[in-house]
Amino acid sequence: MRTSTGWGLLICCAVLTACTAAPKGPDATVTTPAVGRPPAPASVAAAMSSEVFTPYAALGAADNDGLAPGDTYDALHTACMNDAGYGQYAADAQYPARTNRGLGFPQAYGPWGYVGTALAAQEGFLAGTGEPGGAGPGPGASQPGSPLGNLPTGAQAAAGKCFNILENFNNAQFAHSMSIIETLNNYISTDVIEDSQFKKADRNWSACMAKNGFSSPDAGAFWSQAQDTLGLRATPGQPPPTAPTAAQNKTQIASAVADADCTLTSDLAGIYFAVQANYEQQFVSANEQALGAGVREYKAAFAKALKTLPTLLQTTSATPNLPGPPRPGHHGGHGRTTKPSPSHS
Repeated sequence: MRTSTGWGLLICCAVLTACTAAPKGPDATVTTPAVGRPPAPASVAAAMSSEVFTPYAALGAADNDGLAPGDTYDALHTACMNDAGYGQYAADAQYPARTNRGLGFPQAYGPWGYVGTALAAQEGFLAGTGEPGGAGPGPGASQPGSPLGNLPTGAQAAAGKCFNILENFNNAQFAHSMSIIETLNNYISTDVIEDSQFKKADRNWSACMAKNGFSSPDAGAFWSQAQDTLGLRATPGQPPPTAPTAAQNKTQIASAVADADCTLTSDLAGIYFAVQANYEQQFVSANEQALGAGVREYKAAFAKALKTLPTLLQTTSATPNLPGPPRPGHHGGHGRTTKPSPSHS
């Protein structure tokens, strides 16, 4: 399944919970594509920019999604802090949780392997994380662990209210306007990971990695293991992970280079994104009307939310309803599940 790559490789930092309700009757009829051996994309961003579902997956998360430009959770948070009288603290008054960032902030690695041998040799799996050797968080990323204790009491209370307002808005949209996007995302994800061409490329990738001394059943598992090893999975309510030691950094770069080399040898990324683009085109073409209706509903809800902020600030609790760590065997609410973009939810 596509996982939202929350902050860069955070594919999900602490995110606002979401309740999705699948719409009735989306067209799920597709034809298995024949993609051959397409070249690997120059970058994940380049691949996603040519995929027709990307703007829908980025709705609410990217300010340049092309569907509802500027109607993002970040914008709603800033407007909320302004209405509360603490707009000057909007950038700092964010709890260590956020909405899904969608696909507007892709990373170089994920279920498709590692795209870019030069970046792998330079930064490895720290690319885009802000850690030493990394490129820093993508645009629009909130900073988990912001020291709210250094802010005035009023600003802290406003941040708590705004967090809860955004959480409620987020949940409502996933249950209504964005439910068609979620449903199609799941359909696309399932078809991609079950595609025989992708599975074969993943097996070839795994065999190549074994020759290089790395044992992993697939690129997705290898990437998840890298996150855990480097402590890159943020925990709700906990401080941000510390930077790796020099030895750890050397080791993770070596694993990223092997990943990148085997991605090229197996053509894993080329096949993955070609298959994904084909399925996306089929699903979007067949459900264009329903998707358009969902976008219009989202835009109307966003405009209404802006108008009702003054009232909501009067009635909403200042204690943030932060998500707790998932229970054993339970993944908890991850916000939107998006196309894999080690960056979503």
